[in-house]
Amino acid sequence: MVPPRILLCGDVFGRLNQLVKRILSVNKSAGPFDAVICVGQFFPDSPEKLQEFMDYIEGRSQIPLPTYFIVDYGIGAPKVLLAASRDSANLGFKMDGLRICDNLYWLKGSGKFTLHGVICGLHFDGQQFGTYSQDDVDALRVLADEPGIVDLFLTYPYTTNEWPSGVTKGAVTSNIPPGISDSSGSDSTISELVGEIKPRFGYLQVKRGMGGGPSL
Repeated sequence: MVPPRILLCGDVFGRLNQLVKRILSVNKSAGPFDAVICVGQFFPDSPEKLQEFMDYIEGRSQIPLPTYFIVDYGIGAPKVLLAASRDSANLGFKMDGLRICDNLYWLKGSGKFTLHGVICGLHFDGQQFGTYSQDDVDALRVLADEPGIVDLFLTYPYTTNEWPSGVTKGAVTSNIPPGISDSSGSDSTISELVGEIKPRFGYLQVKRGMGGGPSL
């Protein structure tokens, strides 16, 4: 079986017209791709962008590929996500995300997901508004102990919004984004989780820029 091809993006901020245009362009030039994962803020950061965003949520515009996001805050987020949580189709244990609308899924909180039955991933974003507790960390460790390879590890911890400790160790200096260093509030918890999970790839959002690549 040919593994699915995944596109990843950082902050969207509700600009779904721009996201869709980019998806179609990349899919045409380098595709086909099977899914999109947003690691940054998906919901709008200002009221002016809400109408464009809701055109997709309410079905007036369409997202071309299955798209997944983990961040649960922004303008309109409480209303949209509460409705999704209460939808009977989203009840029970969901390994493919909670459906928001056609081709849009929320990877809620911290947990495990699968894409096309092939790619296995863990996502870590706490239980509400990106904050996480020790219970969230422990729950992810339990999932990490299950047999099998974890392909992707996604995180956007709002309270730290920083790199894992030690992430720049061994990196080529020219490849390190500006302002990123272990001395600027790095998160040891995420570093420990990466060490225990040992994902093939890790992706996180940080200081309005996405970092990612093979995990150490």
